[in-house]
Order: sequence, then structure tokens, then C-alpha cells
Amino acid sequence: MKITLLGTGTFYVSKIRSGPAYLLEVGSRKILIDCGPGTLIRLSQIGLEPKDLDYIFVTHFHADHTTDLFALQMNLRLDAFRVGAGSAYPVVYGPKGITDFTKKLSEVYQLPGFDDWSEIKYIEYPETIALDDGLVIQPFQVQHVAFGKVADAYSLRFEHEDRVLTLSGDSTKHQGVEDAAKNADVFICDTSSSKGKGSPAHMDTLEIGEIATSSGVKSVILTHFYPRNEGVDLVSEVKEKYTGEVVRGEDFMEIEV
Repeated sequence: MKITLLGTGTFYVSKIRSGPAYLLEVGSRKILIDCGPGTLIRLSQIGLEPKDLDYIFVTHFHADHTTDLFALQMNLRLDAFRVGAGSAYPVVYGPKGITDFTKKLSEVYQLPGFDDWSEIKYIEYPETIALDDGLVIQPFQVQHVAFGKVADAYSLRFEHEDRVLTLSGDSTKHQGVEDAAKNADVFICDTSSSKGKGSPAHMDTLEIGEIATSSGVKSVILTHFYPRNEGVDLVSEVKEKYTGEVVRGEDFMEIEV
């Protein structure tokens, strides 16, 4: 497995960080995980188009993780409108309500292009997803509360040929994150908060270190950075509670799992 960090930022506009998005490649499969602002540009910069994707996984519906999802799907819809349906379309997995997510956005945007078009398949998360090439994906529900509202949020665990990749999504320190990260070779983790500054929305760096240690993680990749933490040594903070490898993620970073 290889994962490319397409976007390691948040809502904030940044010259160096796009919104949350990750491209996982397993054999010939191309899997997009989250689709924050700037994802389409990042995909184009590495030579990919929406039609090249096989699967899309959405950790939760917050717009910093989904802003470009509607635009990505509209690329496919407009191509179908102009030149006819393609041979294949990505399957989109996500929380409860993922089936209606695009349709509702199309109504809000006054672009009802999905009312009578169902080429893209939407699936709400089951307990386990097993693909025919041996890739197994497990979603783990986690805790993420923003502006007083509880999000339907998930950590994602990908297993292939005895290798394990985990993405925390947005979460506080929660059992779901620990379970998803159990013995992970690579743990890509929400690093919105420096030590002592966690919130109902995000864990802090010390909690990341604690989870990585208790879960037996081999390597931690930090992501989802706010501008206020660009000058903070987040790696050292995580290492106060964890002795393994810690890497500060950057856009376009490629990681072999």
C-alpha cells in the first residue's frame, strides 16, 4: 500500500497545505479518503482525474473534509451529460446519510443534476468492507463535537497483506481511535491541538502519543494542521508519550505502508 498526503491542512487558506485528503493506492486501485478544499487541484497536480478513482471514503460530513466532493462528482456528472456515461464510477462510502448527501447539496446549489442520475453508488458504513483483492476496511465510530453538535465521525483501518494503515479522522481521545490503530504500521492522525489544548473536537499531541503507545503503533504521521501550530514542535510533543517514529506530514508526501 502507498498513501499520498494530498492535503494536510484544515479550512484555513494556506500556501503549503490543502484541505484534508489522502490517496491510497493498493495495486491498481485508487482510493480517495476525504475530499477537503483543494483536493481536485491536488489530484490534478499528481496527474489524476475524478474518473481515475475507484473508491471514496468520507470520515465525516464536515465541510473541511468534503468541500470538493460535490465538485468532484459534478465533474463526472457533466462528462456523462456531454459525452455519455463512462464505463465505471467510484463507489462512495460514508456515514449514515451518505446516499442523500450529494442530492441535498445539489438542491441547495440549485444544480439538480443528481435527481435522475445514479451512476455513482453510495454505501453507508457496514462493520467491515472486504474487497476482492484482499483489502479489508473497518470503520470505527469516534467522538467529534464541533460548535456543540455531535458529528457522525469515523476512524478508518485498512488492512492488506499483513500491513495496516489507520487514519484517525477528526476525534478526541476515544476507544474507537485506539481500536482502529491497534498494531498499525502507519497511523495518520488528526493533529489540530498542541499539548494541553485539546477540545471536544480534537485530541492533543500528548493524547496522540498515548494512543500510539497503547495501540502499539509503529509510525505516526501528523496531519490536519491549523496555522497557529505551524511554528510548534508537535513531533517532540507527541514523543513525550511515544517512543516510535513521528513524522510531520506535508502535502504530496508519499508513504509506503
